[in-house]
Amino acid sequence: MAGITPLVALLTRDPVLDIEVPGYVDRDGPYPRFVPLARTFYLRRRNDFVRCDVPPYEDYLTFRSVDRPERPATLEEDEEFATTSYAQLFLDEDRPDFTVTRIRSVLREGEHPSDTVVRCVEFEFENALALFADPGHFFGIRLQGRGAYDRWLAFAQAPDRPFGPLREVVWTPEA
Repeated sequence: MAGITPLVALLTRDPVLDIEVPGYVDRDGPYPRFVPLARTFYLRRRNDFVRCDVPPYEDYLTFRSVDRPERPATLEEDEEFATTSYAQLFLDEDRPDFTVTRIRSVLREGEHPSDTVVRCVEFEFENALALFADPGHFFGIRLQGRGAYDRWLAFAQAPDRPFGPLREVVWTPEA
């Protein structure tokens, strides 16, 4: 992945309508409950989704456009695949869609430019609302709101540099 250029290309075409997290419906108890799977989330747009996920045993994010949320290979055949909206947690304004107005990311450089990976990312919507994604969380991708990116960056830039050398990249729309 060559920095965040592919991500910017995906997210500047259409506004985001929703944030969806895949999972399954557990019907073993007295009532059905949704169980999220934390390795993937989707940014829903009008005609497609941007799939954001962390590869198994890795600590970086990948991004690609898909037609619809995809059933994880880890689900058993008899488990009912579903998604749920996280928009109320992060997109708390009464709007039909949200334009990405800034992307802040931290990259880990590889030996070759194609080896560069996105270590974490923050999407800012409408110059106000934030969604931060950290793929280094033990259980998968940790989604948080405003302030999380700055806390993560302060930790990553500590004197002992727990994640090694990193580079911050910020994208904003051209004026």
